[in-house]
Amino acid sequence: MKIAIIGSQAFDSFEYNLCDSFRTLGHEVSIVDIADVLPVSVRLNYWVSRFIESYDRVVSVRLANKVALLRPDLVLVVYRNLHPMIVRQIKEHCPGPLVVQINPDALSNLEKQQIIAADFDHYFSKEPFVVDFLTTKIGANAHYLPEGFNPRIHKKPAIEKTIAEWLTEIDVLVFGNLYAYRARMIEHLMRAGIKVAVYGTEGPYMRPVVRSAFRKQYLVGPDKNRLLYGAKIVFNNFHYAEITSVNQKYFEINGIGAFQLSDYKPTIEEYTGVPADLVTYRSVDEAIDKIRHYLVHASERHELADRQYVHFQQHHTLDLRVGELLHTVGLPAAPVSAVV
Repeated sequence: MKIAIIGSQAFDSFEYNLCDSFRTLGHEVSIVDIADVLPVSVRLNYWVSRFIESYDRVVSVRLANKVALLRPDLVLVVYRNLHPMIVRQIKEHCPGPLVVQINPDALSNLEKQQIIAADFDHYFSKEPFVVDFLTTKIGANAHYLPEGFNPRIHKKPAIEKTIAEWLTEIDVLVFGNLYAYRARMIEHLMRAGIKVAVYGTEGPYMRPVVRSAFRKQYLVGPDKNRLLYGAKIVFNNFHYAEITSVNQKYFEINGIGAFQLSDYKPTIEEYTGVPADLVTYRSVDEAIDKIRHYLVHASERHELADRQYVHFQQHHTLDLRVGELLHTVGLPAAPVSAVV
């Protein structure tokens, strides 16, 4: 089956990993990105399209034409800020394929609600709250689909965790976009005397305390696997607009075999392979207490990390997720065998 994904071609992006999983299931997949139709960066395209609708329409027409040339059976749109007309354009140029929106972002990132204005055949969201209002309020064909991890990219290093921790020398690691909310929580940890190593993309208004721990490295590939696995604790504080669900990193960290301490969200009860209260916190004070506990109880955190690793390999790969997506929209999917 031919599948076209409209989104980022960057290594380890959500779209990249979706593409890899579809190919693993035996499908022919292409990613169509902005740079394929216009000589502009994704960032420049975002800002120009935000304020100039005529440009926004041109982008959608060109993307639709590019997709039509592929003659796909299924079109997955991951970008959330495309003009709503893109769905109609795809269907006019290439009648037949299902056009599906899959949104991996928090509720606050719905931009100008373009994905709601467009007539997608199906909507998929990791957030039950979003699925509920799309279904019950506007009658959309919306489905709950959690994120997952790519077992061919997010891999457990071939070394004992005790040795990895000794080599890495990181007590608590935080990574991702360093927006103000995340940075303020990091500052609380550091002011409590916890040694934190911070990786990711610098955000605005970074304060001196957090900047002192910032290592100016975006984690990806083998370095990401090595450092997450080697850190004693990976601290994951979700964006404040994650209502009941989690971020992509939640699955990647557990899939790599690292020990993760994250915000509590109701969906974690269905995701986790260990009691949720052992690996989550509901306040920054509770997070600090649990970090202190697990830093001195290595065997506990290693056992929990091992149990989560096995569970996530069995239940939370993107290979399984894309099979579920295909089944939901009524298209065939090859069986997937989880390997531990």
